[in-house]
Amino acid sequence: MPGRDPTLRFDEQMEGFFSELVGPDGDFESGEALGRAGAQRITTRLTITHDDLSELLSDPSLPASISGRIDLPSLGVGPLTVTSGQFVLLTPDPTHVETDRMTYSLAARSDAGVEYLIEGFKVIRHGPAVRAWRDTTTLFTTIDRVDADGMPTPVGKGILRVTVAGLARLVASMQILNVEPRSEQERLRLCFLRMFLGSLWPFYSGSLDERRRFPVPPAAPVDLPEPGGLPAEVVRWCDPSGTWHDHLIPGACSRLIRYRGGNKGPLMLASGYAMSATSFGWRTDRPSLLELLVEDGFDVWLFDYRAGIELPSAWSQCTIDDIATLDWPRAVAEVRRISGSEDVQAFGHCVGSVSLLMTLLNGTEGIRSAMCAQFTLHPVTSTLNKAKAAFHVGSAMAELGIARVVPDVAFTLPDVGLDLALRPIPMPRSERCGLAVCRWINAIFGCTHLHAQLNQATHDQIPDMFGVGNLTGLRHLGLMLQGEIAVDAYGLDRYLPHVDRLDLPIHFVAGIRNDIFHPQGTERTLNWLGQHFGSQKARQNYSVTYLEHYGHLDALIGRDAAVEVFPQLLERLNQHAAR
Repeated sequence: MPGRDPTLRFDEQMEGFFSELVGPDGDFESGEALGRAGAQRITTRLTITHDDLSELLSDPSLPASISGRIDLPSLGVGPLTVTSGQFVLLTPDPTHVETDRMTYSLAARSDAGVEYLIEGFKVIRHGPAVRAWRDTTTLFTTIDRVDADGMPTPVGKGILRVTVAGLARLVASMQILNVEPRSEQERLRLCFLRMFLGSLWPFYSGSLDERRRFPVPPAAPVDLPEPGGLPAEVVRWCDPSGTWHDHLIPGACSRLIRYRGGNKGPLMLASGYAMSATSFGWRTDRPSLLELLVEDGFDVWLFDYRAGIELPSAWSQCTIDDIATLDWPRAVAEVRRISGSEDVQAFGHCVGSVSLLMTLLNGTEGIRSAMCAQFTLHPVTSTLNKAKAAFHVGSAMAELGIARVVPDVAFTLPDVGLDLALRPIPMPRSERCGLAVCRWINAIFGCTHLHAQLNQATHDQIPDMFGVGNLTGLRHLGLMLQGEIAVDAYGLDRYLPHVDRLDLPIHFVAGIRNDIFHPQGTERTLNWLGQHFGSQKARQNYSVTYLEHYGHLDALIGRDAAVEVFPQLLERLNQHAAR
């Protein structure tokens, strides 16, 4: 009950600009700029009250009440009195990685009885310590007028800020009510400040809080997915001689996992390098691609080639040639044998994609249609990856006796040292985060995902998605990136001369914002196919989906991929499903 518990109360004043010329879809910065030019000021003088400080100290997402006044002189309605309001100190943003928000929600009324709604938020996100001031003092604000029928009509957008003097007044105004003596008030005030600053520490502490950069507990083996509650029907392991077994054997270099969803025929899914095909079953928000394919009636086979991180062979050396000439043909033949199907469909992502194209060029039979995502036969990569290829970083590592790379996913002295050493490597500002393995991924492969497309649950599980990568395979990939063409491990043009073998339906998928494999690589492969087969044949066989807001891996694990990406993939796969 208010008045009996320790109560926190403080005053906050913010000043800024807004504009009525910014539409509902306009940005806040434009509203601030236009408002500044037109002298459309906004000032808030608010009193924020937490009725139970003890509960707030344990949960900073508990709401507080707001009272006060808002001045919007350009509206010509006089000062607005806050009639009700709610303030939340810190609450996780479910749609953005490593992001909290401070939120303000106010209802206000003018002396003439006109009602307004004012919504505001401050964004607290991972970054350097110098950004903490800007983030905690910048309020992005939307103003609506409530019509006679109770419906809000947009008035404008803008940005309010707390000045240094305003912050000093806020701290000076802070009161702890219903508590005696004064020493206890001071103790509780310090507890609140410590809680607030402690909540900000993970966002802005950088390398001073290195322990938080690693998963807790450390990454663990991933159980087989069960899409829609359906367990795997068949799990098969292949030994180096090409013999398949129904149990894990030492030296296993391929794995097939079957989920029989229906009668649309077998569909093989192959993932990227240093990953597992079970990544198609990751589900942290919406249904996974695996789940949707099974529900849609496909006979789905997850295919792990010898670089799959859940295979013993992942710790051995291999080339992409081994995947294309050995693993794919054996797996296709085994799927055809068990399913009794004359042929299969195949979907490959990243190295799963380029190795699929390479195995087709090598003469592998029994693949009816292919879907190839991101990595094609003419890869165009980032400047950083080009530099690594040009300077033969893989060869240099081999000279140092390094045979494989392993992500830094545990809080150990070597992993901490590696993480600190990787911090200077260039990384787009929007992709910087506090997770050590994200820096490792960027250093080894490039930015595999756009953080803006992930939710926090998926980002937390990134360490479980990546594992050991052998250096021989990475050096082979480096040759392809350096020459911008799919060559064999010796750099020879072994595959592309057999372009006639690609006379089958192939659908390409490319993320427009893919930093590892730029969409220009997909365009080059399509042009190459068109030049060989002619425009009419190319239109019959080849198609492409460009994903405007996606990069590389986020097209499969993104927050909204099930809505924005997967339906497009299912539509194309259904065109060549068994009838």
